Amino acid sequence: MSISGITDLPDVPQAGTAAGDVYTLALRSEYVDLQRCVRDLGISETEAAAAIDDLLRLRLLHLVHGCTYAYVAVNPMSASLQLLAMQDEALRQRQHELERLRQQMHSLLPLYRANFSGEPQHPHVQRVEDPRAARGILTTITVEARREILFSLPTQDPWEEPADLDRGAWLRSAGTRSDLLRVLLPESARFDVRVRERVETLIADGGQVRTAVSPPAWLLVVDAEVAVVPAVEGPGLSVVREQSVVAALRHTLTGAWDEARPFDGSYDHDSARSTSALIDDAILRMLLNGLEDKVIARRLDISLRTCQRRIADLMDALGARTRLQAGYVLGQRGHGEERKAA
Repeated sequence: MSISGITDLPDVPQAGTAAGDVYTLALRSEYVDLQRCVRDLGISETEAAAAIDDLLRLRLLHLVHGCTYAYVAVNPMSASLQLLAMQDEALRQRQHELERLRQQMHSLLPLYRANFSGEPQHPHVQRVEDPRAARGILTTITVEARREILFSLPTQDPWEEPADLDRGAWLRSAGTRSDLLRVLLPESARFDVRVRERVETLIADGGQVRTAVSPPAWLLVVDAEVAVVPAVEGPGLSVVREQSVVAALRHTLTGAWDEARPFDGSYDHDSARSTSALIDDAILRMLLNGLEDKVIARRLDISLRTCQRRIADLMDALGARTRLQAGYVLGQRGHGEERKAA
């Protein structure tokens, strides 16, 4: 079955639909046929026939052996295996072919560097909006790294591939040397199972990972020679080669790295409590500075709903009913601590 064949399939039956009702009836009965569906479900023959046809195409019904009109229900797992087995094999073959092509292309890099002297000068700032071109540039930059790869990224799907810009997944297939890689993540990464698994793999390959309460946003610096930042609006990225700007970005990233906490991907309750306390302290500081919820959430790389829930809990702990009152209480607490220190 081709991908186009899969996309042409009917929707998987949901509760309240004719197909869902027919499938439920089939599960509860020895068999179903057109007349039983009409009689027991109160639907028309046209609706029953369409529902049965959809379920047959999805392999969720099949004919009773030796019969041409009665159907029995099929386990959804078995149905999905029947539908997708051929496509899964085709995808695996395609992935193998792509990996082989990538390795063959990368094997030409030494020849390219040794013999091509006419490469044009790179612009100081290069804006790339096409997602495919952006990923290609990221791959080239990291594969050719010689000394270090410094990378700060958020945990909102950091290892996935969003439609606008691959925010980290290209590292999996780029052939990047993990021993050159230092990744800085927000503290909230310690609560994400997917990120913890990826961190364990990266460290096993020789990389390093640390977490900070509010690290720099998505930022890549390679060999202190080139930096990459995402576009402010829309898809794409900007590649920066102006050395003074790259030096400033690297200084920002290394400063955050030096103050960050090592992270090996493990999880324990003491570490979780410590991390949660650090996040709460950061929220309190930002509240005191009058920042909005969405700004706080973005800086801490947590969802807006989680941020608002934490703020509500903190306000309850302070005995404050409004943000203004919470700010006043925090301000008074800060002044009190200053007087004690004096």
